[in-house]
Amino acid sequence: ANRGQTDPRVKFISRNSGHTLFLTGDGAVLSLRSARKDGDFKVPPSVIRMKLAGANARPRVAVLDELAGKSNYFIGDAPQAWRTGIANYARVKYEGVYPGIDLVWHGNQRQLEHDFIVAPGADPRRIRWSFAGAQTVRVDEQGELVLQAGAGDARMLKPQAWQEVNGERHNVACKYAINRSRQVEFRLG
Repeated sequence: ANRGQTDPRVKFISRNSGHTLFLTGDGAVLSLRSARKDGDFKVPPSVIRMKLAGANARPRVAVLDELAGKSNYFIGDAPQAWRTGIANYARVKYEGVYPGIDLVWHGNQRQLEHDFIVAPGADPRRIRWSFAGAQTVRVDEQGELVLQAGAGDARMLKPQAWQEVNGERHNVACKYAINRSRQVEFRLG
């Protein structure tokens, strides 16, 4: 959770060795770090802004599954600027990003993932991502979404979809599609 250790527009932060993801009230900002060098200089980070097109600009944000560990930020020499004992969460839920559709961010084996939870009767065709800062956006041969940026590529795994009927999960065919506005949407069977 952001408790003053970064920009106030940021609600939550997720870090790993290759990127930092800042979850804001209406989207996410992905900062990609590069291990590459250009001559004697390290390639600077790339920033990709991820936004849900046409979505609710003020969804309710809920934290789920608080983790045992806490984070501490000792920024600068002034103790009043330090932030300690900040809670960490396994999942963050954005409720009502579209009518009847919630978005849940979570970690999975050192990867950050997101799930859309679509209520019965809600229209999953409304879900559309836009990516500002990516030089190219494409779907590769494996069905993964590839966002190319100067510091490297960010990948979103091939989407998976299912429907629960009477407590039983049934797979639904799903793939990424890029529309004429360069927005990424899902094609469902």
